[in-house]
Amino acid sequence: MALEGKIVDFGVADILQLISQQQKTGVLIVERSNESVEVLFWNGMILTAYSSEQNENEELGWKLVTAGIINKEQLKKVTDIREKNFKHLGEILIELNMLSKEILEQIIHNQIYDVFSEIFQWKDGSYAFRPKSIDLNEKVFSPLGLELIILDVLRMIDEWPDILKKVPSLSSIFRKTDRRLTEKDKEDISHEEIVVYKLVNGRNKVGDIVDKSLIGKFATAKSLMGLLDAGYIKLIPKKKAIKADKGVKFRIDDNVLISGCYGVLALIMLILLIVSPPDIKGIYGLFTESLIPSTSRHSYFERNRLIKVKNALQIYLWENGRYPENLKALVNARILNRGEIKDSKGDMYYYKSEGGSYKLHQRDDT
Repeated sequence: MALEGKIVDFGVADILQLISQQQKTGVLIVERSNESVEVLFWNGMILTAYSSEQNENEELGWKLVTAGIINKEQLKKVTDIREKNFKHLGEILIELNMLSKEILEQIIHNQIYDVFSEIFQWKDGSYAFRPKSIDLNEKVFSPLGLELIILDVLRMIDEWPDILKKVPSLSSIFRKTDRRLTEKDKEDISHEEIVVYKLVNGRNKVGDIVDKSLIGKFATAKSLMGLLDAGYIKLIPKKKAIKADKGVKFRIDDNVLISGCYGVLALIMLILLIVSPPDIKGIYGLFTESLIPSTSRHSYFERNRLIKVKNALQIYLWENGRYPENLKALVNARILNRGEIKDSKGDMYYYKSEGGSYKLHQRDDT
């Protein structure tokens, strides 16, 4: 049975965790409005993630040409080869020594992080997981465990408001200042900042630097902020002022438009994170105490026990086409053990199946 539903009922982070815990193999499709993303799973690990509107191989080829790693003639050559043997474009490039496996991994992994940092914040839309047999091509993919991605994505989401104050748009342009980056200076900054610095020329837009650097949107924007703070680069102001009553329009990515001045934008994003935070903080706080909210430690871990039962109910629905009549069915199905269907006091959770939905809470909850 395919697993599908609405994000408002079962968030993106929840469904990713569910698939990972059950070590499933297949494709997760997440959609909203005119946006669609595909995440490829292999034994519960992430192989890749990309926009459904783009052909993965064509997108890879375009990125490599834009970054200057291969030229258009080389791309045509490997594309012709692929049409005959149906291999992944990356595998052909590696075999022809046009691309290293390390660079291919960097491109795929950065793409995963960029996609996840976006869909983790979706509050509406739908998802559908289709089990599918996938042969792991180790020449192309290096699977990532979901737990390896979570903390970085959380950090990216938290840091975006500060970055947007300094790097407001993919269409923004920076230029180098009189302070030049010396060999000694390079010892004090990151490799990503060095890569980005070389691409700042007063003509390349932020989006151009993202495409040419191959380090992803977040790493590019953060590197620009670091170089700006250190005085190595400067933002070129737009020639024409924009009337205040119309606000300032800018993009986080190609699909999201946010209006308002820079300070207002940062405030809005912070409010959204505080008032309506992504579900991931409730779930993945398991990985670090710094993510524990300002409730009591007991309440926090009790909530996570309840989340585990909810995930188990979804697994049961997935495998049986209906919710169980009682929680003991989860134990009989070997999804949970006896202790996991009870709260921290040892009392059985209140549960009632209601056809396509259910009620679940602690016995003393009102």
